[in-house]
Amino acid sequence: MHLSGDVIVGVDGSDQSAEAAAWALKELRGTERGLRLVHVVTPAHLEIDDEADLRETGTTVLADLRTRLEALDAAHPDGAAGTRIDAEVVVGDAAEELTQRADDAGLLVLGRHGAGRVNSRRIGTVSFGLPGHALSAVLVHTVTAGSEFDDPASHPARDGGRIVVGLDTSEYSHVAAQDAASLAVRSGWTLHVLVAPDTLGGRDATHAGAEAAVGWLHEDFPDLTIELEELAGDPAQLLLTASETADLVVLGKRGAGVFAGMTSQLGRTSSAVLTDAASSVLLVPYRRDERLRARLA
Repeated sequence: MHLSGDVIVGVDGSDQSAEAAAWALKELRGTERGLRLVHVVTPAHLEIDDEADLRETGTTVLADLRTRLEALDAAHPDGAAGTRIDAEVVVGDAAEELTQRADDAGLLVLGRHGAGRVNSRRIGTVSFGLPGHALSAVLVHTVTAGSEFDDPASHPARDGGRIVVGLDTSEYSHVAAQDAASLAVRSGWTLHVLVAPDTLGGRDATHAGAEAAVGWLHEDFPDLTIELEELAGDPAQLLLTASETADLVVLGKRGAGVFAGMTSQLGRTSSAVLTDAASSVLLVPYRRDERLRARLA
């Protein structure tokens, strides 16, 4: 996918955030971007809690995770990638601090729910609220097929992975489709393009637009296997159903590239999918893409 900066992972000491960091480390192989672990410690009592003690606890959490990530990288069949891993402890509000740091990030990665179990289907308040305000792309990671820390030698990458992207007539969704295709190529997985005709004002127009979009993706990613599915119904429900058999669902969202000076906001479909998806969810903000603009002109 398009990374304009380093990848930030929000870490809180939970298994979910550790799994999210391991996913990010694997995705960074072969890129020049670094991994930034940010542990935001929120005091329960601002006037009572000792900030030095809070920072010391956070530093221990990050040191332990960094050791695990370096071991995971070293165990890769191709050898260690040597990805730069930075760590930062911040005392404050998690949503506010991560949102500020996401302004310059290429991707912000969060665990689905910090307080629950690894396979929890619940989503935490930060994971739900932050994607609508962060200006970067945001991925909420859900463990769907074993731990990211499994030994790559004994648990090789499985075949048949599937990335689903929701496509409509907006440029937001077409930018998201480009990133979904790029991730599918890196993983050797299939890209499933899902279109809901009822939202686009006509079955014929929907079909023509979807076919054209798939053609554009094949131009940029000629070896990618793309499945196109057009279904009638509520887009959110269709994507939620697709998430049951997907590794990742990708959606576009509004961003600063369109509304200068405004924070990104999620629509009804994105909010519903983010809340209840069985798979990981990637929300991609709009960015200017001259190839895309020429195609849609």
